[in-house]
Amino acid sequence: MPTEGHPRLRVLLIDGSEGARLVLEELAATRYQIVAERVDTLDAMALALGRQAWDLVIAEYTTPNFSGNAAVALLREYDEETPFIFVSRAYGEEAAVAAMKSGGQDYILKNRLWRLAPAVESELRSATLRRSRKHANARLAYLAYHDSLTDLPNRVLLDDRLEQGLLAAERSKRPLSFLLLDLDRFKLVNDSLGHAAGDQVLQEIARRLRGLLREVDTVARLGGDEFAVVLPQTEREGAELTAMKVLNEVRRPIWLSGQRLAVSASIGIVSFPEHASTAADLVQRADVAMYVAKRSRTGPAVHVYQRDDYLHSPMLLS
Repeated sequence: MPTEGHPRLRVLLIDGSEGARLVLEELAATRYQIVAERVDTLDAMALALGRQAWDLVIAEYTTPNFSGNAAVALLREYDEETPFIFVSRAYGEEAAVAAMKSGGQDYILKNRLWRLAPAVESELRSATLRRSRKHANARLAYLAYHDSLTDLPNRVLLDDRLEQGLLAAERSKRPLSFLLLDLDRFKLVNDSLGHAAGDQVLQEIARRLRGLLREVDTVARLGGDEFAVVLPQTEREGAELTAMKVLNEVRRPIWLSGQRLAVSASIGIVSFPEHASTAADLVQRADVAMYVAKRSRTGPAVHVYQRDDYLHSPMLLS
């Protein structure tokens, strides 16, 4: 018999009292501590599903109040992976096939309940594998559009957000601004304190930027120590104000292992439609403006793109 310390198994039983008793007797032989609840109507089942998650659902294939197929359909509205096992008096291959087609994982006759415990073990393992694969696939899909270090959107998602922002700006005749931010002398952090410390700095900067900006804004990490910000419905003056707030937030001391780090940044600003009308041109000209800001020796390290900036940049713009 299972003792305290064995894993709990939350079981929802959909059956008459006699059937539930027989099922519980079989489950008592497993390695689990069984926590069971019995219901006999769809409404009661819905209440139980809404109240908590269940590890396993076992149901009579046909009951006076509703069919097992309806129970499966209701369960899948709440959870796609929870195992559902039918227990039935009905004989015949047709009933078993129909039960499995409805979404059940197994079909066990009541005169063969000795099959229940191994079936439960097997279906719980399968459910764990399904959930693991689903989680892994979701993580891969997430990483396709997000930076693994900071969890910020990456360049792919940034490009999409910028394109969508420009389409919305064109339709609404409202401005949009774009900031490109690069940390100053960040290589010194990696060289003197190590890449692990550098990663912590990047994560802290990302956290600060997320907390500073609006929900409609997008902040992304483009790689290395470079970040970008999309500011919908924001004109150049508003972008300059935001850039100064960003600079002040970045400059707040960062403490690593009791050591105080002073971090600074340079920001280039461009606006639609004032400086460019396409995403590619906005990014390119923000990069040039950021380079000019980084070279500045006086005033805040924020620069709004100007037409002749390319004369001071290693790049050439058409």
